[in-house]
Amino acid sequence: MTRHVLVLCLSAWTLAGCRGANPEQQLRDSFSQQIASTTMVRDFQRHGDEVSFTLRYGEHPDAKWRVHVDSASIERAADGTVPSKGMVKSSWYADGEQIRPRGSQSDLPLAFLDRGIAQECWALWDKNSGEWSWK
Repeated sequence: MTRHVLVLCLSAWTLAGCRGANPEQQLRDSFSQQIASTTMVRDFQRHGDEVSFTLRYGEHPDAKWRVHVDSASIERAADGTVPSKGMVKSSWYADGEQIRPRGSQSDLPLAFLDRGIAQECWALWDKNSGEWSWK
């Protein structure tokens, strides 16, 4: 139950923060929200472009994770007025060790990949909902 309350609070905070925010900031906020709403993430905290949380990694049930957003870029629709696609590049660390992709494999837990999140990932802008879609 507490987990759902946290996700709802983070969702409300993100939506409130997005009003008037530029598209790049909305994309960064949405990326952080995708991480926070992943079922197994515990103790989520955000400080600007960096998030931290606890999540199993290999044999370590309480690994301390840190994710830093290195860049966020926006492609605009043909008319140039609204975003159409956003790209986020990020650095991921588990217990201080950087998790680097190997070829086409991100080496991140499947829980993130299933949500469309990786070291380099993209989202599409849904003009009807006014939100980024990661799947």
